[in-house]
Amino acid sequence: MPIVEYAVGAGTFVAGPAVLAVAERTTNTTLVTGVRKRFAVAAMMSAVTAAASWIGWLRLDATPSWLAWCWVCALGFGLALTDLRCRRLPFPMVTALAGGCAAVFFGVAIVDGAWPRFGFACTSAVVAFGLSSLLQICAPDHTGGGDTALYGALALFVGWFGWDGLLRGLLIASGLTAVVALVVAVSSKSVNCTFAAGPSLLGGVLLSVLMT
Repeated sequence: MPIVEYAVGAGTFVAGPAVLAVAERTTNTTLVTGVRKRFAVAAMMSAVTAAASWIGWLRLDATPSWLAWCWVCALGFGLALTDLRCRRLPFPMVTALAGGCAAVFFGVAIVDGAWPRFGFACTSAVVAFGLSSLLQICAPDHTGGGDTALYGALALFVGWFGWDGLLRGLLIASGLTAVVALVVAVSSKSVNCTFAAGPSLLGGVLLSVLMT
């Protein structure tokens, strides 16, 4: 897939400015002020996306899974920045993350007949979203709607790698988030403190895919 590789490589250079603009539009918030600072942040996001895409290519090769990986990285970095800056995970961006992965996997299912694999990924997303919604109902002060939606989107992504990928992904993501929560609680000396869970969830899932 040389053409696809070149297209993805070129896309990483515009990923930073594009995702930053989308994040600000969906939150109606200016995440970064100042021309120089905006340029630096956008350039950094593009560089990190390019680096992550290259790392994923080394692990996954030029496969549909790699395309989904690149998509999750590009939007994931935007979601992480948004969560850190304004403690929000915009539903349109989370939906786009899940939709992009679903489109890639659906295409593979049509071409290669991987319908059981696609069905498992979709079922994983629904179940993860349902369990996260139940947790949100039980502990509304500790879990937000964005986190709930993100769990479902990430379950769709790692569910494509089967039971091992799903369990490893969710366990590492949840474990990393629990560690961050513990550190924040100890540093703030309060068990009721809040923190941005999006970066640790996304980072844990991406790390788990590299371990497959």
